[in-house]
Amino acid sequence: MSDDMHEDMEMADSDELDDEEELDDEEDDMNDDDDDANAAQAPPPPAAEEDAAVARRRAIQEIMRDTTLSEEEKRHRIQSLMSGGRTAVAPPPAPVIPAPEGNAACVHYERNCNIVAPCCNRVVGCRICHDELSPAGHPPMNRFLVREVVCKLCNTRQAAGNTCMNCNAQFGEYHCGMCNLWMSLSKKPFHCNRCGFCRVGGVEAFRHCNECCMCISVTVFDTHQCLRDKYKNNCPVCREDMFSSRQSPQDLPCGHAIHAHCFRKLAGFDYRCPICKKTVVSQQSMAAAWEARARDIAEHPMPPDLQRVVDIMCNDCETKSHSQNWHFLGIQCPRCNSFNTVVEQVLSTGAGDAENQQGNTASGSA
Repeated sequence: MSDDMHEDMEMADSDELDDEEELDDEEDDMNDDDDDANAAQAPPPPAAEEDAAVARRRAIQEIMRDTTLSEEEKRHRIQSLMSGGRTAVAPPPAPVIPAPEGNAACVHYERNCNIVAPCCNRVVGCRICHDELSPAGHPPMNRFLVREVVCKLCNTRQAAGNTCMNCNAQFGEYHCGMCNLWMSLSKKPFHCNRCGFCRVGGVEAFRHCNECCMCISVTVFDTHQCLRDKYKNNCPVCREDMFSSRQSPQDLPCGHAIHAHCFRKLAGFDYRCPICKKTVVSQQSMAAAWEARARDIAEHPMPPDLQRVVDIMCNDCETKSHSQNWHFLGIQCPRCNSFNTVVEQVLSTGAGDAENQQGNTASGSA
């Protein structure tokens, strides 16, 4: 920069300060007039204060004329002079989220931090809160991509970890850096490397089955029916993915899996597997119910016009039976005595329909 330009800038800066000085002098003159009018009530300020104000203005002028200083350094020095030499408070090490956003409520986990969703940058209590509060069509949150958390105690946003970098609070009694999970130890969480994420219930209570690709309770591990990747399917009732579900699955005698709570609801009105339609209750338990239904059918025979002869297929023993008498209460399998059967073909209908068919045949022949 040329000396002329420096001089022009210096002059411009000096002119601005001189104008300020003139304004200050005019204000002082006005204040002096007011002080003269109220001399008895407001004594003149001490000479030391006036000297300090003049010295401060001169120091500011010198700072503005100093071409070796940057604009930022000039502002810092002038601010220091105006504040009496006090130093500014250092900024926090991380940005602070407002309290309403930082303290998002979560009813799923006990933790002292919220997470920043990697997909939409929202501060949420957990991945489940994110999915429940997201609008329709928004994808579920990927827990493995979480990189930032917000402390609930001091609202400091920071890199994911288990200790707050600002207030040193512990976020969770249990922390898994792979799954980005913080929770209490009451549910006995543990990380299964072969499943790929954390589960609850205690590592000592489960064994991983490589065929089913799932952690199985040790109480049923030796007797459970293996079916490859059977847990990597949706629950046939609620359609939720059972492999990553927080609800415990239950094996059915047929080998299919279902949520335990969904099975309890299903058992209230159906006794069959929703996938293969096999009876999910043991034959011994259903024997009394089958006998009671057989008695009802024997006591209430079908009227002649509703009688039918059909072929059936048993869902339980997978046996086909031919020429069985149909009844609206069900058709019993002659092999396993189950009433879990379906009609495959109607062979003949009631007597009235048979007579009509014969009459139509006779008239047609004539």
